[in-house]
Amino acid sequence: MKSKRLLELGRKKKNLPGGKELIKLSLSQLAAMLTNLLAIGPRVILRSAIQLLRANIWTRLISALVLIIFDIYSFAVKNISFKQLIINLILAVSLVFGGTIGWVLGTDAALIIVAENTVIWIIAGIVGAGFAGSLSEALCRKIVGRFLKSDIDDMLDFISDEFERLANEHNLSGERINELAKSIEIDDKICINCFSKSDKSKYAREVLLPYFDGF
Repeated sequence: MKSKRLLELGRKKKNLPGGKELIKLSLSQLAAMLTNLLAIGPRVILRSAIQLLRANIWTRLISALVLIIFDIYSFAVKNISFKQLIINLILAVSLVFGGTIGWVLGTDAALIIVAENTVIWIIAGIVGAGFAGSLSEALCRKIVGRFLKSDIDDMLDFISDEFERLANEHNLSGERINELAKSIEIDDKICINCFSKSDKSKYAREVLLPYFDGF
């Protein structure tokens, strides 16, 4: 009986810890920046654009460092495993790398298409950074997933094993087990909480038992 596969049907996907996007300019900040750019001269605009490029790269580096520090702390207090720490570090680096490459490609493309239009140059850089950063992280996550299982996947397997044991204890038939498994919703938060518990089996049963009541 493939309860692992069945429980995955009810799993709600959320972002992995440490898998957050790096800090970007908010819409209000972007609008204010564009307004200011339109009100000043070309030379000052160019100087501001260069400063923004540097700020964007530094912001990504600083953001990545903050995420890394957070992940190291989470590992120290045993909220994530060493394997998950490595995964998070790889994803953080991929976001910085992809975002920086996207910024450079976006601004270069803007200069080729529309020469000396700094507003479009900046917008193209921001769009390129966001797109390339997200793409880089998604590809990196898929590649890393082939070699390393995340804590969430490990805990999903663990909870699935507890589900099998509970199903056997309740003497459920194969058809009823399938029906029950499809009704169970396991999200990433539950898996993360399960990992942090000293008695994982007890926590998994507390999550699953309500589904068995009256079934």
